[in-house]
Parts: sequence; C-alpha cells; structure tokens
Amino acid sequence: MELKEVKNKIGSVKNISELTSALETFSALKMKKTQKKFLQSKPFSQEMARIIKKMYKSLREKKSVFLEQKKVENVLFCVVASDRGFCGTFNSNIFKIADKALPEIKKEGKVDIFAIGKRAIEHYKKENIVHQFSGVGDYWEFKETKNIADVIINSYVENKYQKIYLFYTHFQSSFIQKPTKIQLLPLTIETIDNFLKDEFKSGIEEPDYLLEPSVEDILNGVVPVLIEYLIYQFILSANTSEHSARMMAMRNASDNAKGLLEELRLEYNKARQAKITSEVCEISSTAEAMS
Repeated sequence: MELKEVKNKIGSVKNISELTSALETFSALKMKKTQKKFLQSKPFSQEMARIIKKMYKSLREKKSVFLEQKKVENVLFCVVASDRGFCGTFNSNIFKIADKALPEIKKEGKVDIFAIGKRAIEHYKKENIVHQFSGVGDYWEFKETKNIADVIINSYVENKYQKIYLFYTHFQSSFIQKPTKIQLLPLTIETIDNFLKDEFKSGIEEPDYLLEPSVEDILNGVVPVLIEYLIYQFILSANTSEHSARMMAMRNASDNAKGLLEELRLEYNKARQAKITSEVCEISSTAEAMS
C-alpha cells in the first residue's frame, strides 16, 4: 500500500473514531435521562396494578370487558422499534421474537399490525399494517402516549380486536436489554405481576379494600389509565434500551476504529521506513557510481 494511501486511511479512520466516540457520549446522556423518567414513572403504575391484583378475582367474576376472555377473531399485533439506526442488534432482536411469535398468533385469528417506530414500519411493510406511529423521540412524555393508547383501548372496547399483544425491549441494565412479549388486553394476572415482583412479600398482609360505588365503575375508570401508563412505561423502557444499545454499539465501533488506527499507523511507519531505506540505498548507489 502506498504511503499516501495509508495516510489518507489513517485520517478517515480517525474521523470515524471521533464521530463514534461523540455518539457514544450522547447516547449515554440520553440513556441516563430516559432511565430516570422510566424509574420515576414506575411507582404509580405499580400501585394501580397492586390494587387491581387485590381485586382481580371479583373483577373477573363481574365479566369486565377488560378482563373477559372473548372468542378471538381479530388480533392487534403491536411492535415497538426505533426510528433511527446505529443501535446494534436492538431492532433485530425485537423483530426476531416478534416474527417467531407471529405465525402462532395468526392461528388465533386475523392479525393487524400496529408498527411503532420507523424501523418497525419498514420491517412490516409487507404485512397488514393498519396503524403506524413514528417520532417517538428521545424523551417521551406521558401525554404523547394518548395517541397510541386511544387506538389500542378504543379498538378493544369496540370489540374490533379480541386480543392485543405488545412487543417491546425491556430495559434491565446498560448491558442487558430483553426483547419482551406481553398480552396487553384482555388484562391478565401475568401482565400485572410484571410490575409487582417485589410488591407482595411473604408475611406481609395486604389490606382489604372497601369498594364504592362498584367494582365495575372502579375498573372502567382505573384499567384504561393503567393500560395507558403501561404503554408509556413500555415505550420508555424501549427508548432506554435503544440508547443503551446505541451507546454499546458506538463504544465497540470506537474500539474497533482505535485498533484499526494502530494497525494503519504501524503499516504507515513500516512503509515510511521502507521508503527511507530505499532512498538511502539509491543515494549510496549513486555516490558509489560517481566515485
């Protein structure tokens, strides 16, 4: 490789290394802010879920629309992905479990897709996308969830869909993000338990609740708010996971670029030394010929 060519490659790789390092820093800052919002939003939904779990048996007996297991004809299949790339395997991991589950879900009934995020819209363009949403943003606000929650809740209450599944990436830590499938509606005890793993400890007696005006009225007011909050948390969790995945991807890219830079510098030094040696030999040969 020519000396000038190696020097140009060193400049290109150095620019890439600086860019990926900057993206890593930005992603880390965004992850911390989104994670903080995610953790701050959790206590409210946990408390609502805890109360609903306590009342779950009586609510189920009342045949509530939100708990009743209906005959399934139509299913809404919601997938949360990112708007942007450069986030490693973040999108491919969620698509992997969603695509694996899709054939089985299609056996339950006709499936419509609700794609959230530009990558999800692109991935499922050959499927039956009936709703799509992009522009989730880096710092998702609760009020922005209403556009998504209204579609999901209203279509279920109106019996357009008898089951609604949601696929998202659950944030566990900066290094662990778990693609997750949940049945959002009808609301199940498993969905509620996801938020209550540390709430019900052995030996702690839970209080009884005096319900007024009625279980149905409480349920009709509480469950839609809980579902909206769950969707909000799932999107926040997915956003935090996205920023974390992008941070790690950019860190790996920076490390790879630094490794390549060292190799190119070594190659440059070797090529430069070879050129100097060649020039010295030429000078010596010329001097010898002239003597």
